[in-house]
Amino acid sequence: MTIKNFIPIPITLMASMIINGCTADKLNTHSNDFKTAAYIRTWQIPQTAQTDSSYWNADMIKGEYLSDLIISFALINKEDGFSIYIPEFESGQFYNLWDEVSVLKKKYPKLNVTFSVGGYNEGGFSDMADDPVKHAAFVANVCDWLERYNLDGVDIDWECPVGPPWGQHIPSRPADRENYINLLQNLRDAMDKLGKKTGKRYSLSAAVPSGSWFLQRNNVIAASKIVDALKLMTYDYYGSWSKNTGHNANLFKNNDDPGNWSTDQALTAYLNAGIPPEKIMLGAAFYGRAWAGVEQGNNPAAPGLFRSYDYVPFDGLSWTDLKEFYLTSDSGYTRYWDDAAKAPFLYDGDTWITYSDEEQIKLLNEYAKEKKLKGVFTWEYAHDFTGELIKILAGGNSP
Repeated sequence: MTIKNFIPIPITLMASMIINGCTADKLNTHSNDFKTAAYIRTWQIPQTAQTDSSYWNADMIKGEYLSDLIISFALINKEDGFSIYIPEFESGQFYNLWDEVSVLKKKYPKLNVTFSVGGYNEGGFSDMADDPVKHAAFVANVCDWLERYNLDGVDIDWECPVGPPWGQHIPSRPADRENYINLLQNLRDAMDKLGKKTGKRYSLSAAVPSGSWFLQRNNVIAASKIVDALKLMTYDYYGSWSKNTGHNANLFKNNDDPGNWSTDQALTAYLNAGIPPEKIMLGAAFYGRAWAGVEQGNNPAAPGLFRSYDYVPFDGLSWTDLKEFYLTSDSGYTRYWDDAAKAPFLYDGDTWITYSDEEQIKLLNEYAKEKKLKGVFTWEYAHDFTGELIKILAGGNSP
């Protein structure tokens, strides 16, 4: 594959860039206040949000509600094993991506615009991080992007360095426990050298799973000492992979929940493991999931909850889609509220939908502040270009 936005540099030179540092334009320093961050996709946005383009533009982003916007995702080039690229930019589909980022940064000069490398299916980390030459070249390539695109930091979305005991879907090796920490430290060192030239501190964050297995199998304490934030992915508790219906991002545990999931449990596990609260951000889901062929059961206050289903009719409904098609008075769906879990759901007698709404997200913001966390974030902004949910996530009221 030809990498159009990557200038070929000899690997030995890339490695030396880590020692010598990188260069970039001076930008604003970052605030230590409560953070509100949002990932933003690089692939097509939901059809209900599209205007004259299938991709987002700077005018769609309400940066006044955000401290951080994270461009997602850059992937690791499988051909050389270390360079990074964004598929939609490479193909020319989202050819003006970096132009829109530039406009956005001029419009909101205090907005911290970073990029994320990885994602759920990115399997290139293990081989790269285990090879000293590729590892160094990757770090240098990240610095090159920070300079070239005038960015403010990087988010590492290596979700399973050492995966769960039941296995995982991407390559892994036992050495990744140490390689993960080495990668974060080398990135931190390289960006600090860059900052000495630019007078700014680049941010470094890592997305981490909500399951306690991640704490047991990876050195999260060491990671927390390096990064500015651990973005705890407190969502996707239930989905098409589950045996029964359930909440996608409930704040607290419902004692009837067979999966025993909740954001409070996930956070408590991280805090009990010794992770400082000021290093943790909690995730909000701006989307829903659905199951069909769900029987009501014998609890009229919570019909269809934790029940078996026949099939998954659709998955990943955006908040925009939910408002247009399912939260209307004539949709046939009734909204219910699980007060134990602090989670809403919809049910029409057959199809059961889990989602997050204004009430739940307001509670998440309050909970994160009560726990004195670093902030909150969402996956992801394209699910709500109205800014309705992001404003609430930031602590405001619905527009």
